[in-house]
Amino acid sequence: MIMMASVDEFRETVFEVISEMAPFDCGISYVVKNDQNEKHCLEPIAYTKAAVVPDRILIERAAELAHKSSVYCALEWQKKSIVFRDSDMFNDTFLSQTDIGRLVHDELGMSYACKIFMVHKGLLLGKFWLLRRKESGNFTDKELFCMRLLEPMIMRRMYEFHPQSERGAYARRVLRERFGLTEREREITALICRGMSNRQIADKLICAEATVKKHVSAIAKKMGESNRSGIIHRCVMEKAVLNYV
Repeated sequence: MIMMASVDEFRETVFEVISEMAPFDCGISYVVKNDQNEKHCLEPIAYTKAAVVPDRILIERAAELAHKSSVYCALEWQKKSIVFRDSDMFNDTFLSQTDIGRLVHDELGMSYACKIFMVHKGLLLGKFWLLRRKESGNFTDKELFCMRLLEPMIMRRMYEFHPQSERGAYARRVLRERFGLTEREREITALICRGMSNRQIADKLICAEATVKKHVSAIAKKMGESNRSGIIHRCVMEKAVLNYV
C-alpha cells in the first residue's frame, strides 16, 4: 500500500508534462539538500521514457562534477528559481572543455541543455536537467517561457517532498525523538511507506536484502508494531510519513 505519491513518481510526471511542451532526449533530476556551505544532490533519477537513460552511477557522477565547477555552483546559491539554457549562462570553453561538459557531450552524446532550479524560502529544492542531441536543436525562447510558467507549480509540490520542509522536519523529529530511529531506519521507514518490498529497498539503498530485513524488524520493535502494515499505520497516525530518502 502506497500512502502517497513518492518524489520519484512526481518527477516522472513532471518529465512527462515538460516533454509535451519542450521535447528532450535525456532528462535527469535531483532533490537538493542544503547545508551551510554545500549543496548535496539526493534521489537522482533519469526519465525512463527518454531516448537516452543514463544509469544512477553516471548521474551521480554528473552531480559531483558540476559541484566542482565554481561557475555552476554560483548558480546553485541563487535565492530565486531560475530556468535557463546552458548556452546562455556558460561560455564555449566551459561547455566543451570542463569535465562536466565532456561528460555531457562525449558520454551522453548531448549538445544542448536546459535546467530548472526550484528555490523556496531560500532552499534549492531540486533540479531538472533536460538535454538534447545536436540534431534536435537548442531549446527555444518559447519553450523556456512555458517552463517558467510551469515552475511555480512544480516548486510548491517539491517543497512538500523536500527533506528540509516543515513537514519533513516534523516527521524526522517524530521518528528520531519519539521512536528513536536511526538515520538509516528513517530512510527505510520512508520506503516502507511507499509500498516498496525489502528487495526493492535493498536495490535502492545498495545493500543486502538481509540487512533491510533486520532494519525492518528493529523499526517495528521500536514502534511497538509487529509488521510492515503496523509501521505504515503508525507513521500515518503520527503524521510522520516521509516521501523522500
